[in-house]
Amino acid sequence: MPRQYTKGARTAAAFLEAANKEFAARGYLLTKVEDIARTAGRSSASFYNYFTDKADVLAALAQAFHEDTRAQISVPYQEGRPPAEAIRLAITIFWETYRDRLGALSGVFQASMADPAFLESWREIRRSAIDFIVQGVERAQKDGYCPGIDVRMTSSALSSMLELSCYVWLAQGGDNAGSVVDEQAAIDSLASIWYHAIYWRADEHG
Repeated sequence: MPRQYTKGARTAAAFLEAANKEFAARGYLLTKVEDIARTAGRSSASFYNYFTDKADVLAALAQAFHEDTRAQISVPYQEGRPPAEAIRLAITIFWETYRDRLGALSGVFQASMADPAFLESWREIRRSAIDFIVQGVERAQKDGYCPGIDVRMTSSALSSMLELSCYVWLAQGGDNAGSVVDEQAAIDSLASIWYHAIYWRADEHG
């Protein structure tokens, strides 16, 4: 691998790691490029060799999150696990990865409301995630489940449920100030809703 590429990759990674820390400590809206550069031990001028602004680095962090979780979430399905088990494992992976990258991912909601350019980047990332869910719903339909539903709308709703639930329960601390979220109960609830939204048959609904 060329030496310059290796150095560049290390520098970009340093900015990404620093941005995640700063977003966690200050929040996305209050974080400045100078804060990210200082934490990374690099100059602000160097930052702009890799990213156009802080929204660009946030989009890179969000993209990395979705790529990583998608690769991991695929495994239970590839292994042929029963649907209920595969769904719970997939949601556990998503939850734990979201929790570990909370600084950046909590910034996604702030940026999507305040920055139109970031919102477009986020829509592209979400579209890819929803496409993955669509595949799972379509497989279920081939097996006779959830006939007649709008597959893409259902997939978007499930994705939104999971993302917002992680944000509310992990970033905001739940619905009551000072509360501590029971992670296993949260995962169980999300998995149950997801499973029952897809794995039902027409004769079971009268």
